[in-house]
Amino acid sequence: MNQQPATTYWDVFPKLIRVSTSDQLQSIPLSLRGDVEAPLFFSSNTMIADVDEAGVVTCGMQPGAAVLIVGRSDAFDSIRYVQVEVYGAPVISEGLPT
Repeated sequence: MNQQPATTYWDVFPKLIRVSTSDQLQSIPLSLRGDVEAPLFFSSNTMIADVDEAGVVTCGMQPGAAVLIVGRSDAFDSIRYVQVEVYGAPVISEGLPT
């Protein structure tokens, strides 16, 4: 008899980050729950939203949308998505770090 591998639960929250543009970067920590080995984080558009190795999202300077991809482990055998939407006019400020 073939046994199927055990299904493990894990998820990332929030599923949607929606902010207005601001002259200050906004930081939003992601919360991982369940069986997460060594998560990896990626952004589809780092100009709109970036995410560091600890799962902290920074966004809010430029309007637009990005999708964050979270892998449960470096094998990327299971992934989750977070949608980021930034609304408003672009913030133009001199001396911002690039």
